[in-house]
Amino acid sequence: MYFVGIDVGKRYHEAGIVDSQGQRHGKSLRFANSQAGAHKLLKRLRAVDPNLGAVAVAMEATGHYWYALYAFLMKAGVPCHVINPLQSDALRNLYIRQTKTDTQDAFLIAEVLRFGQCRPTTLADEILIALRQLSRFRFHLVDTLADAKRRALALLDQVFPEYDQYFSDVFGKASSALLHTYATPDEIAATDVHALADLRLTASRQRV
Repeated sequence: MYFVGIDVGKRYHEAGIVDSQGQRHGKSLRFANSQAGAHKLLKRLRAVDPNLGAVAVAMEATGHYWYALYAFLMKAGVPCHVINPLQSDALRNLYIRQTKTDTQDAFLIAEVLRFGQCRPTTLADEILIALRQLSRFRFHLVDTLADAKRRALALLDQVFPEYDQYFSDVFGKASSALLHTYATPDEIAATDVHALADLRLTASRQRV
């Protein structure tokens, strides 16, 4: 049985392989966080076991950078485990040399898997995970937009407190066009009323 530990990074990953006796199988493999890099890893794993039946992989849950590789390996039929970094930290503390390097960490993660300290990883369907991430991103954008609007209204209230009485939606097209053209109350007051009306009609597509 071969145990593969992967130290996950933003641009590059590092993989280390040990056998059932804890002997390292060659040097660690550095590969890019890309499809080409994933195929490079798969080629290395198949060199160890062509059928991939005696290979198991473990990787730390580092941000979101692990997921693409996890999904790729699972589709290739390679059993994968995602571990909490605290598990590898506990093993790292057993070593005299506690310097953290990608190469060392890759083999440490492999040892965590070899010692049987990894619980089976069960994740939702890939489509559900994608929808969940998109939903979270949408909620983040909505919150960011709402915060930006509150800040804009606070500034507008300081220079033109009565402005919101004239528009049902201060951030609508007609209002935005007016503020983009005339930045202050004085500029609006100095503008011919017909020019203001024409601006609002054009911006609102003749609805105002």
